[in-house]
Amino acid sequence: MKKQNSGLSKKSFSMPYNGGEIWFEHLDGISDEAQLKHKLEQDLIQIKKPSTSSFIAINLDETIVNQEVMAFILEKLYSSDKLLRKVVFVGLNTKLKRYIKQQKNVNISMNCMDDFEKAKKWLIP
Repeated sequence: MKKQNSGLSKKSFSMPYNGGEIWFEHLDGISDEAQLKHKLEQDLIQIKKPSTSSFIAINLDETIVNQEVMAFILEKLYSSDKLLRKVVFVGLNTKLKRYIKQQKNVNISMNCMDDFEKAKKWLIP
């Protein structure tokens, strides 16, 4: 039996990859929108630190996500004081992938993928 909101217990973290570093934001498996937003806001405290990578992989697999939640996530990323270079979303449905592709931000390069290995290679080739 799958635990509801199991993603809340997962810690987000930074990991070396291919000579660089990637921040893995774990928002996967969270079914409560308020808890997802709270976790992201708490993790943004770490993401905004100068020592944290500006290459971000956001895992949304098995998370209840709609356009409003995605707009919230994007607004938080766009309004960050820190310049984020690349962000990849993993685990989105086709509709939300299209929504992400429609978003334009000159400072952040964004992509959507279903495979973490491909996502890591896109972030840091």
